[in-house]
Amino acid sequence: MINKNDCMKNSIKQLFRKKWMSILFFCIIMLGTVFFTLGCSLWMGVQDSINRMKDTFTTIGTVTQKPDNIVTEKRWDAALKKYKIKESSNYTQILDVDILNNLDIVYMHKLEKRSFYGAVSPDFITGYGASGGTNGNAMVMEFSPLKDCVPNGPVEVEVKKIYWGDSEPSLVGQTVLFCDHYKKNPQPLESGKRYIVFSMMNFMDQHSEEGGDIEYVPESILLGKDQVLDWGEMEKDFWNTDKGTIWKNFIYEINRLSCKTAPVTPTGSTELLNPFHNGRAMVTEGEDICAEEYRDGSKVCLISQTFAELNNLQVEQKIKLQMYFTDDKYSTTAGRISSGGMFRIDTLSPEGENYDIFYEADYMIKGIYSRQSTGGENLDDFAPDEIIIPSASVPEEKVRNVIAEGPMQGYNASFQIENGGINDFYKEFSKLPESSLLEITFDDKGYERFASQMNNMQTIAIIIFLVGFVSVAASSAFLLYSSIIKQRKRTAIERALGMSRRECRASLLTGIMLLTIIAACVGGTIGGITNEKMLNTASLEEDYFSSMYSKGIAGNKDEEMSITVNQNIVRNSIVFAVSAEVLGVFAMSLFLIGRNLKVNPIQLLGVREEE
Repeated sequence: MINKNDCMKNSIKQLFRKKWMSILFFCIIMLGTVFFTLGCSLWMGVQDSINRMKDTFTTIGTVTQKPDNIVTEKRWDAALKKYKIKESSNYTQILDVDILNNLDIVYMHKLEKRSFYGAVSPDFITGYGASGGTNGNAMVMEFSPLKDCVPNGPVEVEVKKIYWGDSEPSLVGQTVLFCDHYKKNPQPLESGKRYIVFSMMNFMDQHSEEGGDIEYVPESILLGKDQVLDWGEMEKDFWNTDKGTIWKNFIYEINRLSCKTAPVTPTGSTELLNPFHNGRAMVTEGEDICAEEYRDGSKVCLISQTFAELNNLQVEQKIKLQMYFTDDKYSTTAGRISSGGMFRIDTLSPEGENYDIFYEADYMIKGIYSRQSTGGENLDDFAPDEIIIPSASVPEEKVRNVIAEGPMQGYNASFQIENGGINDFYKEFSKLPESSLLEITFDDKGYERFASQMNNMQTIAIIIFLVGFVSVAASSAFLLYSSIIKQRKRTAIERALGMSRRECRASLLTGIMLLTIIAACVGGTIGGITNEKMLNTASLEEDYFSSMYSKGIAGNKDEEMSITVNQNIVRNSIVFAVSAEVLGVFAMSLFLIGRNLKVNPIQLLGVREEE
């Protein structure tokens, strides 16, 4: 009986008798394992990156209804002494959100058209109110002309009283220029009489190219869709007249708007708001409103950092929101005052009355967000004191006092679809008869590019994997043919000398497996090191995606989207590649040796071995 050590020695001796074949086999197995490991590691790394980043990307679509009509407006210009013709876009119909929501599309969040509410509260004031309410560019003033005149050009008037918008220093008692610039035949002014007007500085249509003194131009106050309130004489007992009552209501309203009113934006998801989606806003204190709170209409809100500091508001503190008007047309930035508060002239009812509160509730501050303004008039921006609440927190049947209605615009109409679903969306969207009236703009935070590059990397990984697999399979077949199939006579001799089947297996298998294990381990190690060095030295300029603000949470600022070196993946790929290769060779060897052992030794010894 031959012991195990003799079997091992015999097996190794057989390998050294054909050392060039063994060296070639070792090199092929090692290189094959390098590619095998590299392909596995790269593929696993790509999958890991995709899994890590799939929740970081969001695909948001904004909807803008295109104008389908042109309106021509004729307006008098006192400087030019003629009418100016102005063309503006108009809409003959307002499309409903259900047009898109009924498409056969998988929505993460269906299209919402966001109105915003004007809300007051005993718990806060605006930045304008905190500053003392000085302005100077626009004001409600009581004035008296220095002499009889017609204000079809700049005339001097004395400011008697300012009800809103005084400047610093005060204009009361000062002489300013007044011109009813956009009316061809304005009413005359009489010295000694008093007049009331809501006026704005005229920076645009000046009376000379050199500019010079700035004139104040009257603005009409809107009462519903078809009525206006113009400037006029303050007759005897003016404040007790119908006209005086409307002016009193307007003065109250414009002070309420600028000093006490904050815009409240209802939404179904923070991500649907452009500043949060593109990173210009992020929650810095507390937490974002969660999906369940949005769905259930919880009484929670997000407020801006400047607004919180101004009013000494903290996370988890409650504030009472008293909503009294609804705007379905304009952006919250369209009528904002830069320091906080609103400025607009359309918030009286058609009867000239102030709107009452239509809904009030206590909202807990869930989070405080910081905002970055783009500067200028970007309608996607947040107002300085904008408050975010769940849409479902205000019952739909309670909403009223709509002061403006308009079509879907990019700043107030958005939806979310699955990442990678843009092409499917456009296929369905193109079937709509109204598709020509709508403009859809998508922002997926670079997902399409990321996914494309990840797919390319996976393809490369599969090719490298297949190269390694084919190399290993071919080299294994070559070795096994030389070491087992062509060694049938050796097996017959060993059996004739009294070796058992188990000892014959050990004699053939030991050398093969020893060489395979060493080559596979060396190749796996080299493959892992190569993969690590490739990823460390690869330029990230084109394959870098920042998730700094993607979720609107400050804690994500250090996270980068790239195929990073994950030591667990490298180790797992080495273990997988080496184990798969060793087990594969072991299984094939057992199968072929088993076939050899089934043949009668006498029969094998009687057959001349093929050269």
